[in-house]
Amino acid sequence: MRRSPIMMMALCFAGCDGSDKDGPLVDSAPIEVEGFCTDYTAEADSVSLEEGNEGATSGQVQGRLIQGVVADPSDPRFVSFVDYIMDNLDVGGQPTVGRTDADGYFTETLGAGNWHIKTSGHQGSYYCAADLDFTVISGRITRLCVDMNCQ
Repeated sequence: MRRSPIMMMALCFAGCDGSDKDGPLVDSAPIEVEGFCTDYTAEADSVSLEEGNEGATSGQVQGRLIQGVVADPSDPRFVSFVDYIMDNLDVGGQPTVGRTDADGYFTETLGAGNWHIKTSGHQGSYYCAADLDFTVISGRITRLCVDMNCQ
């Protein structure tokens, strides 16, 4: 029996409900946790661990950039769409690269071990450079509040 292209598309859409029952630790979109990384003085360059999927072989990193130059620590002029590089300090290899969203959040799934995140560049008339070491544990969520160190 020959199926038309329209029929094939209909079958494809019918079989894809958008659920990911065996997928990542949590949704891969950046998670905005109320009160997380909102106080520059108390949280800049902080790292915390949360429960995740205990059976996972990787860990998830959820982070946000923060700055202390202007009153709003998450001012989009400093934290929006910033490129970052994450290097595995234990085994090296190809770095993980990404870009924050409009609110300065990012999410990555990484192998267990010691990692380093780095970003730098000019944000308006300020030069900002972030460097932070952190540990990823399999099946856990590592939350980072990364200080942009703008001057």
